[in-house]
Amino acid sequence: MSGVSIKRALAIDDLKALLGEIDANYDLNIVGDIAITSVSDGRAPVAGSICFVEDIEKLIKRSDVTYIVPALVIGFSCIIVDDPRSLFIKLLEILQEKKLTCAFASGKKNIHVSRTARIHQASVIEEGVAIGDGTVISAGCVIKSGTSIGCGCIIRENTVIGCDGISLYKSQAGEVQRFPHLAGVSVGDGVEIGANCVLVRGTLKNTRIGDHVVIGNLCNIGHGVSVADKVWLSVGTLLGGNSSIEANSIIGIGVTIKDNLTIGVDTSIGMGSVCTKSTEAGSFLFGNPAKLIRKIKVGPER
Repeated sequence: MSGVSIKRALAIDDLKALLGEIDANYDLNIVGDIAITSVSDGRAPVAGSICFVEDIEKLIKRSDVTYIVPALVIGFSCIIVDDPRSLFIKLLEILQEKKLTCAFASGKKNIHVSRTARIHQASVIEEGVAIGDGTVISAGCVIKSGTSIGCGCIIRENTVIGCDGISLYKSQAGEVQRFPHLAGVSVGDGVEIGANCVLVRGTLKNTRIGDHVVIGNLCNIGHGVSVADKVWLSVGTLLGGNSSIEANSIIGIGVTIKDNLTIGVDTSIGMGSVCTKSTEAGSFLFGNPAKLIRKIKVGPER
């Protein structure tokens, strides 16, 4: 899992200045020099990042990470506060407000829209978007900053790519906070996305669509979702945040997949099913909740 880059490294004085803008009681325990270059998920922290961990027994210890935690972790750089998630959200809001984070999904330095892309005049393409050769963007589409779309794609009418999703947290003080979406959306080559779809940008990791994926009309792809190559998502598919659909899987009409699940390679899920558990490779499922059944025919050969 990768974090979201910060445009300039934050030293201890920079961190103190940012924390000074937040109304919170905290203790600071910094070990050695720090250079915070990204924000990341505490479940998989990356080098040089800052993250939060609510249960220190589950903390993954890295000497190059700064942790926001409820209690001191000896030997590691920490910000100790009663409500780590709340402080982390407020810190992200400040970084976003100051435009210190980099949302562009592909990490490329040259962000551009290809001259051979066909962009309908009734679409909206924000700054900070990359669109590859031969891609078609239809009327009414909105492509938000931080989105990268590959070559030879078709994005049909009224689809929105890169908007914020809904991720709320009620703090210990009773404050309802909205988790900032700092990452972007990456769409591979040869992808077809139907009309009236929504692809939500990631919070701390990019939402990723692989090559030669088909996404039917009226689909919703949650934040941080990963869809691998040659997946078929039929009309009305709903993918919960941070779910992962592995290669060559076929998802039937109106299927709902719970957040944080992994759907294994070559899985088929029948129409209208509700998937509440991760699946192994080559599974065939149907029902609510979805259960393993005999081999079924779902969608076309891919």
